[in-house]
Amino acid sequence: MLQHRQHLTNQLGGLCQELTEGLADLSEDDSWVKGQCEVMRSQLFESDGGLTARGVRSVSQLLLGTRERQQELRAARKAARDALKDSIHEMLDEIASLGAQTGRFSSQLDGYADEIDRAESLESLAGTVRQMVAESRAVHEGVSQAQARLALEHSRSAEMQARVVELEDEIRRLSDEVSTDPLTQIANRRGLQQAFETEQAKNQRAAQGEGATLAVALIDIDNFKKLNDRLGHASGDAALQFLTHRVAQALRPGDTLARYGGEEFVVLLPGTPLDEAQRVLTRVQRTLSAELFMSDEQGQVFVTFSAGVSLYRPGERLEQSLERADEALYEAKHSGKNRTCAA
Repeated sequence: MLQHRQHLTNQLGGLCQELTEGLADLSEDDSWVKGQCEVMRSQLFESDGGLTARGVRSVSQLLLGTRERQQELRAARKAARDALKDSIHEMLDEIASLGAQTGRFSSQLDGYADEIDRAESLESLAGTVRQMVAESRAVHEGVSQAQARLALEHSRSAEMQARVVELEDEIRRLSDEVSTDPLTQIANRRGLQQAFETEQAKNQRAAQGEGATLAVALIDIDNFKKLNDRLGHASGDAALQFLTHRVAQALRPGDTLARYGGEEFVVLLPGTPLDEAQRVLTRVQRTLSAELFMSDEQGQVFVTFSAGVSLYRPGERLEQSLERADEALYEAKHSGKNRTCAA
């Protein structure tokens, strides 16, 4: 029975993989669809073990939130485009009306010229002139009003056009959001992979010289399940946000902090030897341990984490570096927690 269930799970995983790869092939290079497919592949299959329940939950939440935002933006963009079209039509109608009015005045001028030619007295000539002046004033007033309305519509059209561009930029930005964890606002697995590939390329370029170092750390919050059970999932989410904020504050601008899944995080420390990386995380742990996070009727709750650190070896995949970091993390967990061990 278990073997049959595992076989079905493997088949489902393979089907998901084929579907996402097929959709990615059909989509444009930088499209939102391609980005979503990539994040599905990265989060559904957390390791060589295949499909996991945590991966399915994580990608479902991410896709749902991003899709809802995408729909909102598309509706707003359509409304802005429709308003822009209406404004353009208003301007065209105004120009047509102005043309008709000036056309009538031009025809009337021909009539006035005939009347002037036929005028036999100064009085009749003066009457024609008065009619011409009155008509020209009316036309001038109409032209001035039309110019004012056209200027207003032009300003409105410019605003609508700017709004359309803004919304389209926002839609494009959603493609980048598939690299960000929605809860903690740091890199997710896709963002982590992108950052790792950048550092890997730097490492390869430096290989001919003195070489570059890249420390890879795996962080896991201590007793996170107990914290969730005791204070609730909302407090668990707040704990994750609290930890990421404190860790990010302690890192350098060139370092990368990413959520790897659940309560696990990865830190990339470029140009950092193994012993120095261990000291950095130990210092963060001491700072975190000194800060009260929250309390309830049962007492105070502190947020601590254990960490394992390894050194990237040229040419290896991120998962290989993380495997060694995970071994060091295991050692930290089983030797007292709230500490950092090096592989």
